[in-house]
Amino acid sequence: MRAIIVIAVIVLVLGLVGWLRFSSPDGDPTIRIDTDKVNDDTTAIVERSKEAVESIGAKVEESIDHKPAETE
Repeated sequence: MRAIIVIAVIVLVLGLVGWLRFSSPDGDPTIRIDTDKVNDDTTAIVERSKEAVESIGAKVEESIDHKPAETE
């Protein structure tokens, strides 16, 4: 029962973000996956992730460079 609920939630989310399309042309129900939108969205996510990692890396490097020297 949990599996059915999880699958239903996943399908609902994919439909809401526009990756799945439900239609019934000529009385024939179909489900279509918009692969172009999936590709565009995942490419954008990867690019934003790369930018975030680079930004965090730069901040870490900056904090290391500006760390005060310890005195003995």
